[in-house]
Amino acid sequence: MMFGRLLLACVCLTPADPVQATYRLVQVPEEAHFAETFDSDPLDRRWVQSKAVKETDAEALKYDGQWVVEEPAAAMYPGNRALVMKSSGRHHAIAAYLHTPFNFMHTPLCLQYEVRFGRDVECSGAYIKLLTQTHLLRLSQFSESTPYSVMFGPDKCGTSHRLHLIVRVTDSSNGRNQEIHAPQPVDDLTVYFTDRQPHLYTLQLYQDSRYEIFIDQSLISQGRLLTDEVMFDNFLLTDDLKLAERWTQDTWGRKQPGLLERLLIATNSRPWLWGVYIFTVGLPIILFISYMWPDKRFGPPDQDYYYKKFDEPQPDRQPERDQPDRPTSLSDYGAVSREGARRRETQKVQRKSDLEVENE
Repeated sequence: MMFGRLLLACVCLTPADPVQATYRLVQVPEEAHFAETFDSDPLDRRWVQSKAVKETDAEALKYDGQWVVEEPAAAMYPGNRALVMKSSGRHHAIAAYLHTPFNFMHTPLCLQYEVRFGRDVECSGAYIKLLTQTHLLRLSQFSESTPYSVMFGPDKCGTSHRLHLIVRVTDSSNGRNQEIHAPQPVDDLTVYFTDRQPHLYTLQLYQDSRYEIFIDQSLISQGRLLTDEVMFDNFLLTDDLKLAERWTQDTWGRKQPGLLERLLIATNSRPWLWGVYIFTVGLPIILFISYMWPDKRFGPPDQDYYYKKFDEPQPDRQPERDQPDRPTSLSDYGAVSREGARRRETQKVQRKSDLEVENE
């Protein structure tokens, strides 16, 4: 599908630096679809300012800001002119035809230009639109409602500093146009709007919908625009149900999170589950520790400790306190044993003599 593109610029290209140097005219490449340096030709030879009027007032212009091509007062290179928006607080719009229509289906797109914000602005856009080629297009009447294919460039309003990349595509199912917005860069863009220095903005857009955005030749954003991220994997057609079950476990089943991970994922939508987890897991642990922990007093080594009965084996009964001292050597055991034996023999002889006397 062929799209003709028109260049809509709301830019302020004025490098400013007190250093003086010789400026050389840049040769415009003939193979480019569009190139402009504003160094030679008058503005009205190629560029067309919008004459679109407001819907509420047919005599009032929508874009009444003045455009001029001039050399900045504090130019880095004398003789280097630029396109400048001269009317503060007004809307500006200007456009030019491409040398040749651009086809996005066959080649990558590289769009770049320089922008310098010369003063502190509250709300100002410096973006470019590539307009879609249609038989109804009139450069003198284009406005925010004019169909475009790509919108790219910096934009500031209040404290918001943004870098737009919007691609308009046609939905093949219903024929309607839809806008695809690239995410905003992660880096803070404030300095590019406030340092009053020229900066080079570059967009590289590829056929597979990949894009790269550079500021001063440094990559600040990249990604894909026209993709749905739909993935297909692990097809199976069989009449064996057991085989299908094994196949499922070997493919899809291995990708599923484990029990612990599923419990953590569930807390994303149900934060109150954390209380349930703490109660069901923490309470048994606390009870177990409180039951198994020994009940004893901790203190200096010279103090007694109190243990539960099951902490250390203890005798069933206490020894008798009034029990006489026991022998402490084998000789003591022997002496006591011999005296006891003689006493028992004497007692037996005596009892025997008593029995004999009684029998008589």
